[in-house]
Amino acid sequence: AYVYANYFLCRKITSNERLSLLKSASENFPLKLYTHKPSEELSNAIFMGPVDYYDTMPLVFKHSLINLNITLKSIQTGIPLRCMDIMGSGGFLLTNYQEDFLDDFQPGEDLVFYESEDDFLGKITYYLSHDAERRQIAANCLGKMSESHTFVHRVNAMLNVI
Repeated sequence: AYVYANYFLCRKITSNERLSLLKSASENFPLKLYTHKPSEELSNAIFMGPVDYYDTMPLVFKHSLINLNITLKSIQTGIPLRCMDIMGSGGFLLTNYQEDFLDDFQPGEDLVFYESEDDFLGKITYYLSHDAERRQIAANCLGKMSESHTFVHRVNAMLNVI
């Protein structure tokens, strides 16, 4: 039952939430999605196809005005790798709340949380019209990533535990 709930149910709930948020976003803003599977339900979105994870994706994150993260419901703790990829590429991150971000990052200073669909759309509207603030948040976060969250930092932390 636990495996079923965490694998199948959480994925389905997350899929529904992502679809709903992306549909709302695509109806209000230009939305480009980089994915293997275009959705007919997102007729207003522009599907760009997949990109190479190592070479192209960091450039997409860096040059996108807003990068969205909608965390899989089964992820109860930790920071999703996609968020670390976005922040480490110098991209602006709009994400759902995950408590573990607060250990190292300041909301509104390094990244932005949304709390509901209305808040999600409101923050997209706000940050698309406040370019300097959006760029500053991304720069703040990139600085923190460079100072404290590189592979060297992570390997040293693991070795200290061992």
